[in-house]
Amino acid sequence: MRPLRVLCALLVTSLVLAGTLAAGNQVQAQAKPVVTSPRALSVSRARPGAPSRRDLALRDAAHLLTLVRLPTGSTRLALEPSGDSHLLRTAAQSIGDLNLVDLHSFFVAPQNPWALYRYERSHPPSGSTSRGGYNSYGTASTYGNTDEWFVSYSWLPVETLLDSRVLVISIAALPGHRSAIRVDAQVTWLPAKPAGDIVPTGAKVLTAVLSAGLNPGEPGHSPVTTTDPERIEAIRAFVNQLSVVPPGARFCPVDFGQYLTISFRVTAQTKPLAVVVAHVGGCEEVQVERGGHVAQPELSGYGLVPFVERELGFA
Repeated sequence: MRPLRVLCALLVTSLVLAGTLAAGNQVQAQAKPVVTSPRALSVSRARPGAPSRRDLALRDAAHLLTLVRLPTGSTRLALEPSGDSHLLRTAAQSIGDLNLVDLHSFFVAPQNPWALYRYERSHPPSGSTSRGGYNSYGTASTYGNTDEWFVSYSWLPVETLLDSRVLVISIAALPGHRSAIRVDAQVTWLPAKPAGDIVPTGAKVLTAVLSAGLNPGEPGHSPVTTTDPERIEAIRAFVNQLSVVPPGARFCPVDFGQYLTISFRVTAQTKPLAVVVAHVGGCEEVQVERGGHVAQPELSGYGLVPFVERELGFA
């Protein structure tokens, strides 16, 4: 069992590592490329016998493993290197998501851990970006002695299919001023969107109302109705392109209980074809109600509220 450890990490959220990096002095395994275009994956999913979402995540993780950049002289191993005090039994970081696949490989590098740590921080894998949300680096220590280093890189999600796409490089010291390396490709997939989360066609009247929040500065807005077919279709399309909320724990901003409710009707007097309720704060979840039934899981509604406010001219 590991003793008490202290983890020190610097989250890289605003710095984008740019510039052209030399392709030499690196180890890059070869594998068949994975298709990660949203359109291509959506088309392949519709074919009979197409891979499941978990299969797509596994395929993407296998591809990400090939993108790690290691210095010349690094050797791949089948098992965890001996002499690492079992620090690399697990990745230095992991995503708290039930729909997670994690593929990993082990290596030994001739550099000492600090030199390797600096190398990995200056050699981002191809296509990785700080906009992926998981770029970070840091160290861990036992009783004040640094004994593990890590660098992680991430890629943009694949819309409605793959959520988090991360490569975690964990480093531990070996005798002889060498380094043990564990590389984890962690990919999470999104559940399929249920039919009940889709707003159907046919609405001729749309009404939106913004409730008052608990904050005095959130007074809400009275109902706004439109019969403009272009605006109705634009809002309907925005809702229908939202992806489902991924499972697992999440950290959300404060929610002051303010909601935007959007009703889609054929006429002003008929029952709604669908009612969309969007949280203004928190993680901005969206619920779609059709025929008295609220679809699950909820949708991730980032951007929906300001979009509707612009479309309908909320003051």
